[in-house]
Amino acid sequence: MTVLTCVSDSLPSLIAQRRLRPLFQPIVDTRAGRILGHEALIRGPAGHRLEFPGELFAEARHCGLLSELDLACREAALQRYHEQGMEGLLFVNVNPNVLLDKHHPRGSTRRLSQALGIAPDRIVIELSEQYPVQDTEGLKAAVRRYRELGLRIAIDDLGAGYSGLRLWSEIKPDYVKIDRYFIQHIHQDPIKREFVQSIITLARGMQSKVIAEGIETREELEQLQAMGVDYCQGYLLGRPAAEPARPPRALAAVRDDRGLSRHRETVAMLARPALAMGVDDTLHQAFELLLADDRLHSIPVLDAGRPVGMLRRAKIMELFSAPFGRALYAGKPLRLAMDAQPVVVDWQTSLEQASGLITDDDDVAAQHFIVTRDGAYYGLGSVRGLLRNITEQRLLHARYANPLTLLPGNVPIYREIDDALQQERDFYVAYFDLNHFKPYNDVYGYAQGDRVIQWVARLLQEMIVGAGQFLGHVGGDDFVAVFDGQCGWQTLCRRIIERFGEEIGQFYRAEDRLRQGIVAHARSGEPQCFPLLGIAIGVVHPDPRRCQSHHDVAALASAAKQAAKRHPHSSCCFSAERFPSPGYRNTMINAVR
Repeated sequence: MTVLTCVSDSLPSLIAQRRLRPLFQPIVDTRAGRILGHEALIRGPAGHRLEFPGELFAEARHCGLLSELDLACREAALQRYHEQGMEGLLFVNVNPNVLLDKHHPRGSTRRLSQALGIAPDRIVIELSEQYPVQDTEGLKAAVRRYRELGLRIAIDDLGAGYSGLRLWSEIKPDYVKIDRYFIQHIHQDPIKREFVQSIITLARGMQSKVIAEGIETREELEQLQAMGVDYCQGYLLGRPAAEPARPPRALAAVRDDRGLSRHRETVAMLARPALAMGVDDTLHQAFELLLADDRLHSIPVLDAGRPVGMLRRAKIMELFSAPFGRALYAGKPLRLAMDAQPVVVDWQTSLEQASGLITDDDDVAAQHFIVTRDGAYYGLGSVRGLLRNITEQRLLHARYANPLTLLPGNVPIYREIDDALQQERDFYVAYFDLNHFKPYNDVYGYAQGDRVIQWVARLLQEMIVGAGQFLGHVGGDDFVAVFDGQCGWQTLCRRIIERFGEEIGQFYRAEDRLRQGIVAHARSGEPQCFPLLGIAIGVVHPDPRRCQSHHDVAALASAAKQAAKRHPHSSCCFSAERFPSPGYRNTMINAVR
């Protein structure tokens, strides 16, 4: 019997009739507890022989229609993304070799996104490394064109295919997605943890963000969070669906772990799988292991899976090099020579806390410390690695700090506000600026002006950072504070104004203090009397559901600050506006002088 395939059910027909249907799987920002975006996964009609992607793309290769199928998939995904009014990023899979096809039309994604009103920077082109790429120069040129159009780039299935680290280094993607093989049971497999940790370290140096795929259990999610992976995807967080809904159960689970995920730099990122011995093993066994591997310097000693001590190479070698050492110690238990009080830290311990524990330890020669999870042995941490990471953190802070005050600069300020928005925290932002600072500089000089700014920074640090709140220095005489909703920001701002008024006189000459002002040239060039410096504070209460980023918050705070500066002396003005809107006008209440 001959089986005939209906022409209307052929791949060209499915493409022509636009019968391909996209499903969307969420990618969750576990740090913020919200959706980063969705990956579009294409299916044929339900029940069709080409319903699933394996058959669909195999047919396309057989028919020479990979380019046509690729364009049809992108069109279906973008169209549905637009129709559903989806937010966040859209990740679209692309075979990298399609981009090298000379007949593949250029500019189609841009034209479609423009027609649908989708900003290019919300589209992420995923290049799978499962396909061998011969022409890397051609692929780099294609990626460069996408970037010039504003699109972002991701490498999919890292570790599963042909190109691997070469493709990563050549393309320099915005996102790297680790293949699900390395994610499954990662909490039980030290080799997989080692691989993923290496990817995290590389990504940090190459300015790529890591996405873990295929997460199916809470243990896998917790492990990845502890290692510093913020972006996660898998059935635990949401299955592919035609109409993606917010996965409340998974996001609730992520929020439960927010205390862990919000403090990213923990010793879990340093823990490496390492040989351990049982408490009943002998010193002879330890000696043989050390002889076999001259790189082995520390051996954790366990009792029922829990650390009870640490063997040091130098100690064992000293015992066995003594006269009759082998005869005296070979059969002795490890307890005889182990350090019974090694540094042991939980996997969620911050790097700074771990550093304090290690520097307080009397054994200054220790090279390693033991990492535990729920009391059980988890891995070995390197003291050198710990100190290197802390140094990197401090250098990063110094890179973005304001050079005059050493307070966090613009990048950390933006990050703090964006984090608060993403986590949907209840928070307030205060924008501080000095009144009449330009005429003060004109009269007293820029060096004296810098001393005033440094004094203001110390005053704000004492009052704001001392209360456990965030303070940053935008530049010049502008500062920004981020207050928790329950911190009592009104009282803090009132005290700042009082202290400012009491102490600002020290920066003036006696005659200026007596007349409570200075004479300087106005913008018109005419002499004018200006009051003593005042501090203007504009405070806003952003709505995290309606403010998209720090740009929206900055617009609110700037308007509030301008309202405060209309007062000739120090004042604090609170804006009732919670999000920018067309024709935005600032409504002021609660003006405090």
